[in-house]
Amino acid sequence: MLKHTIHYTFILLLSSFFTVVQAQPSSNKNTDRFAGLHFDFHAGLTDSGIGKTFTPEMIDSFLRIVQPDFIQVDCKGHPGISSYPTKAGNPAPAIEKDIMKIWRTVSDKYHVPLYVHYSGIWDNRALQLHPQWARYNADGRPDQNANSLFSSYTDSLLIPQLKELATVYHINGVWVDGDRWVLTPDYSPEAKRQFTMATGIKDIPVKKDDPHFFEWMEFHRKAFRDYITKYANAVHTAVPGFKVTSNWSFSSMMPEPVDVPVDYLSGDVAGTNSLYSSAFESRCLALQGKPWDLMSWSFAWKNGSKATKSVPQLEQEAAEVLAMGGGFQTYWQQNRDGTPEPYQFSKMEKIIRFCKERKAYTFQSEIIPQVGLLYSTYAWKRLPANSLYSSHGQEKIKGILNILLDAQLPVEILMDHQLKERMDRYPLLIIPEWEQIDPAIRPGLIDYVQKGGNLIVIGAKATAGFAGELGITIDAKPITEESIFAGHNNRIVMMHTDFQPVHIKSGVQKTGIRLNADDWRFPTDESLASVRRLGKGKIGGIYMDMGIFYNNNKNPFSTAFLRAVVKEMAPRFISEVECGSGNLHQIVSRKNGNMYVHLINAGGEHSNPNVLVYDDLASAENIEVKLETGKRPGSITLQPAGTAIPFTYKSGIATVHLPSVKLYDILEIKF
Repeated sequence: MLKHTIHYTFILLLSSFFTVVQAQPSSNKNTDRFAGLHFDFHAGLTDSGIGKTFTPEMIDSFLRIVQPDFIQVDCKGHPGISSYPTKAGNPAPAIEKDIMKIWRTVSDKYHVPLYVHYSGIWDNRALQLHPQWARYNADGRPDQNANSLFSSYTDSLLIPQLKELATVYHINGVWVDGDRWVLTPDYSPEAKRQFTMATGIKDIPVKKDDPHFFEWMEFHRKAFRDYITKYANAVHTAVPGFKVTSNWSFSSMMPEPVDVPVDYLSGDVAGTNSLYSSAFESRCLALQGKPWDLMSWSFAWKNGSKATKSVPQLEQEAAEVLAMGGGFQTYWQQNRDGTPEPYQFSKMEKIIRFCKERKAYTFQSEIIPQVGLLYSTYAWKRLPANSLYSSHGQEKIKGILNILLDAQLPVEILMDHQLKERMDRYPLLIIPEWEQIDPAIRPGLIDYVQKGGNLIVIGAKATAGFAGELGITIDAKPITEESIFAGHNNRIVMMHTDFQPVHIKSGVQKTGIRLNADDWRFPTDESLASVRRLGKGKIGGIYMDMGIFYNNNKNPFSTAFLRAVVKEMAPRFISEVECGSGNLHQIVSRKNGNMYVHLINAGGEHSNPNVLVYDDLASAENIEVKLETGKRPGSITLQPAGTAIPFTYKSGIATVHLPSVKLYDILEIKF
């Protein structure tokens, strides 16, 4: 049976000194993109004093105090103005000092890799000087921000400037920014000509409902990937060791397999509630097969207000990234003359130290499959969107992920192209409110269940696609225009969401009930969820949308209800966590033959729309962790403190009790 195969495979892996397949770190530790800092200020034509107060001594002091693994500095922002005296691009007027040269000289002294922030096709100055490079809107007007992928911009400016940075300044790599924000279909004559040549389609679609609109979008997506390939190959040829990424490539905004020669993946989560954003984006990057890191903005803004985040706030965001095996960087703004802000150095140092203390237990680790959450690339590509690669359609999956994390369940995100090879490794798979999935993967999901796997389908519309397997019939449309009163185990919540009434066949287990809106004492005969055995496994359905509601109305009903449905499926997880008070996230990983349980205090006011910055973080308390190891551990140690933790062991389960987790602790289990 698949369920038992999954379970005992886990035990075998954890109770022996297995080989972990992972990227091997360089012999030079300073080549790792693990704990870094990003600086940029998007120089413009009005910036005439760049370098005025910039000194080598300032950068020397910064590197001595902060000790990052890498730094990433401004080079060219969206205005298209370079902050150094470039001969290949468009420099700012009256540059007083070559700050790029100073950054390079001093970073070399400390053996710290230097990367640059470089805005790609979003280049306003290039369009002012070369209007023929512009992308065209559907109405025939040229774009004022975006250069066309089909113009000579890439060959004439982007590639020559990247080569200049790599060969003249000996920069270690580039973080290409801006492309995702201006990447929309191009109606320039050249783009339309190439589309027709590639497809034979002469009538160019404009609206989503027009014939061949999907082909039109896919044509542009390929053109974007070709553009990355072109400049990456060019700079790699010039300097083979030069590292290239395109911000947000092959991330949640580009849920596709990596098929271009980027060296690493990255993205930046901005503004407020970045803890949950970090958790989501990390899971979208972690299985893409490339080294990756994630950037948090060091400041938040809302309603015209802006403030620098506290150290605990940034450490929480870092914890979500580190626990998934990635690197972490923070974004700090430069002054208009290019200088960093010395008063922030001590805060930077604390965050870098926080990360480095946990590097040995996190970096390039391998997550142990437990709960797999489907990111349907198929459905995402068919949702209405003007941008080629963007965050459209993500709110539902984000909400379901947040519910699962807050329920202390260990979750990974699987894109379509990852599902086929990996699904059999997971005790539980979840389809989170996608109204459609790729027809090609549906048979594999059913086969997974019949062989012993567990599948939950969530959503008023998503469940309709599995009606036969769920043992339900549907003869009414979803309820969409009223609030749903949901009840389970004496918990009640009013949810303004969609609900699908269903008839559940006899023998199918029902869970939860829809209550009468006029009098909660009298429930309806409509169940919220059901669980049915299918072959050797189980399939469950939740007949209402929960994701967006939870994002906007965080509540204990949703976590308790979803956790109850999971328990009714009865998958066996390697780690189960109970927390007496507070909000705790868990991730389970392995590295160097050891098992790690990452415990992240997810408390604080990050979900409060009225709170910009917080530093008051109450401890998560009274924590019990049960580990199904199959073999008595040699030791369990709380890291990074190095504290030996007592445990009991019975019937293959090691049990640990912790009085509290202040922010981010790691249980290291050695065999």
